[in-house]
Amino acid sequence: MFRTIKLNKLLLFILLPMIIVICTQVTRSFASREMQQDNTEQHGIPVPIIMYHSITLDNDRCSEYVVSLDQIESDIAYLKENNFTPVFVNDLIRYVNYNGELPDKPVILTFDDGFYNNREYLFGLLKREDIKAVISVVGEYTINASESGERPSAKYSYLSWNDINEMRESGRYEFCNHSSNMHCLDERRGILKRSDETEESYRHALISDIDGMQMLLEKYCSFRPNVFTYPYGFTCEEAEKTIRSLGFEATMGVEEKPNYITKGNSECLYRLNRYNRSGLTDTSSFMKNMLKDF
Repeated sequence: MFRTIKLNKLLLFILLPMIIVICTQVTRSFASREMQQDNTEQHGIPVPIIMYHSITLDNDRCSEYVVSLDQIESDIAYLKENNFTPVFVNDLIRYVNYNGELPDKPVILTFDDGFYNNREYLFGLLKREDIKAVISVVGEYTINASESGERPSAKYSYLSWNDINEMRESGRYEFCNHSSNMHCLDERRGILKRSDETEESYRHALISDIDGMQMLLEKYCSFRPNVFTYPYGFTCEEAEKTIRSLGFEATMGVEEKPNYITKGNSECLYRLNRYNRSGLTDTSSFMKNMLKDF
């Protein structure tokens, strides 16, 4: 009996440090989760948004606004390895405004201007990897592509209304309004006010263009986007006010800064920041530069 007591004491002496270590680790784990939850509730969910433009199969044609399909594949592999999940902008809207849910590490892949190669080269990759992408289309470009009658080229063509319809039906793409005819750098510079315009005429021009694009998408594609993407990122208070009055629930700019998405705070959905994905850098360098802010 005494020998059994001594053995039990010896066993307890040996196991006690291990028990203490395990309990400490469990306590720290719970504390870490609680801190993470508190941080999310206070500061919001961090959401990096990547801005792509045109896609090429020729690595020698890469530029500041042209990336290769190889680079996109590499980007997606990096994001998956680091447990990021691509989502739509509307997933953020549902989370903020309608009590929806988001994955642990959301990321958004956006493609500006509506290049035809966003369909020709990207669709197979999205399907294979089971991910989503966001396309911002310009009315003028889409009208010309739809009426040209020419066979589209992945090198220079833009999406037609039929392309948009087929891509939306796949469930892989979300489409945003990128203006009807204000994607330019003349005296207006995107959607900014011209020097010769009155406040009234400027507001009228904004509504005519932006809501005009809404009506075109409704007519040819049977939907009205609730996300507006600022051409070249140019904006001002009057533009933001007008766009909100037209029913848009989110807007996207081009500032390379983090986004923190907070449930119930609709303000965090406007002027969403995005990191331009240049084709002149590799995946690792781009991702490290972007994620250092988060």
